[in-house]
Amino acid sequence: MSGGRKRSTTASKEEDDYSLKRQRNNEAVNRTRQKKRQEESQTAERVEELRTENEQLERKVESLQKELSFLKEMFVAYAKGGKKEDGAPSSSGGPSTRSK
Repeated sequence: MSGGRKRSTTASKEEDDYSLKRQRNNEAVNRTRQKKRQEESQTAERVEELRTENEQLERKVESLQKELSFLKEMFVAYAKGGKKEDGAPSSSGGPSTRSK
């Protein structure tokens, strides 16, 4: 009879061991999932920061392109205004008429 009792005690111990392993596994899974959610949240936040930065940089590029275009136009106008067809300096205040 004591043999039957050992079996039930052994079975009970095995069930307790299994329950403990399951509990530990569930806790580990929950920690892993929580860490994954946190990483996804941080990644989404970083993506939003980079999108905002990208928009700002695109506006800056557009502004600099407009400035470059304006300066090119000024340079062309200045270059054309500083020369006459007969080769004489212009009276438009170009570099050849300025006093130093």
